[in-house]
Amino acid sequence: MSENNVGGDTAQTGSSDQRQRSDDTITVVFTADNHLGYTTFGQQPRKREERQQRLRRAFQQATDFAVGQGVDLFVQAGDLFDSTTPDERDRSFVSARLAQLRQAGVHVFALGGVHDTPAKTHTLLGDAAQAPQVSYAHLGVMHYFPPDPPALEPVMVKIRDVLVGICGLGVLAGQEGNPSTRIREQSEIERAAVPILLLHAPIEGLATGRSLLDRRAQVSRSSIEDQSLFRYILAGYHHSYQHLHIGQCEVIVAGATQHIDFSDPDQEPGFVFLGLAADGIRWCKHIMVDSLKLQRLLLQTSELWPDDTSTTASITDSILERLQPLCSEETMVQLRLEGQLTRGQYHQLDLNQIRRYGEEHCFALAIDDSGLEILPELEAISAEKGERFFPREELMALADEWIAAAHDEQEKKALRATKEDLLAAMDEVKRR
Repeated sequence: MSENNVGGDTAQTGSSDQRQRSDDTITVVFTADNHLGYTTFGQQPRKREERQQRLRRAFQQATDFAVGQGVDLFVQAGDLFDSTTPDERDRSFVSARLAQLRQAGVHVFALGGVHDTPAKTHTLLGDAAQAPQVSYAHLGVMHYFPPDPPALEPVMVKIRDVLVGICGLGVLAGQEGNPSTRIREQSEIERAAVPILLLHAPIEGLATGRSLLDRRAQVSRSSIEDQSLFRYILAGYHHSYQHLHIGQCEVIVAGATQHIDFSDPDQEPGFVFLGLAADGIRWCKHIMVDSLKLQRLLLQTSELWPDDTSTTASITDSILERLQPLCSEETMVQLRLEGQLTRGQYHQLDLNQIRRYGEEHCFALAIDDSGLEILPELEAISAEKGERFFPREELMALADEWIAAAHDEQEKKALRATKEDLLAAMDEVKRR
């Protein structure tokens, strides 16, 4: 769980950790999945702009904290930007923050993520597209690790009397397999007193179903447990803060600095403040940032249509009545509808009016109707009458009536054969 809020407890956090610091402790501010430029929520221009500002402000809270604490390292583990072509405002904003860190003497390391790393395609001129972070690396204000290096090449940094070694590894969109198989014996990283791997990839057991990548490319826990090169793994990709002990390795997942989807509604966004040493971790604190709140409302169709007297107005009013307590200007709300309904009932859902209500009463409203199942016409008629409809049984009963009514034995035989063929075909369809 989160331990501190960046706004209120910074001084207290700093004083307590200062007492724990010593020359052999490497201090780190660790962040990931900042998704600068993300625009899905808030379709109105005003809300879209506010969303952009909140994303930038959350990242700045991490950099301000790093400067205020006088940390040794600032680490960003992927998806700094939400796209490979961020707009000029986001680029300039990051430039200013990196200049601030450089002025304070903080070493900055960043890893490419799934969203901000171009696919391996070439332009008409034959040049490969570059990640936006590469320009910062060329200016010397950041060391950038591409997520798919041909080989892990560590960067060695001497901080006071402690040698720190850092490598970066991740996945690209569409990639398959376990990326950690690329970890091989590496003599140089073995010299490091504090060996760190920056990782941006799904980790077994933490997948949230955000994308097919969760299943296609995944770091297995056994591969983390079996490797002996890295004492610390600082991971992005997952949007929920986690601190795991796997084998002899400490795995810290930073989590996102703002809510991007509804996969982790109970997790507060933030970044991580770390104290690392050769003999173990000194502290690991999740620092919360200012963020919008998430609310979820799940409605079953059986709740919305308890009888046959429901109308478009009554259904819509019922939904709005349940939404009202969840809505505020600081809240993003997800309305999920589940269950079976007829086509006529579906047309009674005035989703446009519900969306308008969300635009007026909360920061953003997302309607998820993927859990709705529209009944076939015959089954719908049966459902409206309160009857259960079983197509196989109905077919058998109808076929038996025809067979009984047939006067010619040859006709009866043909009907029986047709009945068996149809039943077999229905069973085959059901098995698919």
